[in-house]
Amino acid sequence: MLYTLLWRPEACFNTAFNKFTAKITGGEFCHSELVFQYTKRQWMEILKSFTSGRIKERATSLSKRLADIFEKSDEAKEISLCFYTIWGSEMNLRLLTASDPYIFNRLPTNNNEATKCVYSLFNKEEQRVALGFCLSELHKKYDNVKAVLFWVPRFNCRRATTLPSKYFCSEFIVYCFHQMGFAKNHRPENTTPNDLPPILKEIDNRLSSRRM
Repeated sequence: MLYTLLWRPEACFNTAFNKFTAKITGGEFCHSELVFQYTKRQWMEILKSFTSGRIKERATSLSKRLADIFEKSDEAKEISLCFYTIWGSEMNLRLLTASDPYIFNRLPTNNNEATKCVYSLFNKEEQRVALGFCLSELHKKYDNVKAVLFWVPRFNCRRATTLPSKYFCSEFIVYCFHQMGFAKNHRPENTTPNDLPPILKEIDNRLSSRRM
């Protein structure tokens, strides 16, 4: 499963800056992330499916890092990894668990006032493409400039084969959707966390029509 995690300016994001960000972008959210949730067998299968280049190296490294977790998990237990980038940092990933004392590392719940989960029923190959993209973009820096200037129109179109050297959170997510063949009419550099719910609704409508 792949879902989008949206954060409100609450809990660990409860700062004046994040509240201002949510307000000027016209909604309730200030940050966004992507979460992959699989059983250990599904994780092993998808990570082994990458067979070349940097993605294979990072998938292999991630498998080794998850080895202890796999060993302690039963077959039905789902393991959640979150890909994210925040101001002043770089693209990274973290493990989410139900019992972590720090909300940033805790699985979101239905009654959590700080977050909202938006689930999208992507097929297996689309999820594999998304994970491969996330692995390939790890450690790219956060783009402070583009995050501040999200409102500036972009008249020059980036070539489809070229990816940015830096990202801000929602920009990264839309680029990921592009790799899967979705949201191509949305410019990532101008997308804020509050733009994601309608984009995800468009994606959901397309996925629903595909299942009919």
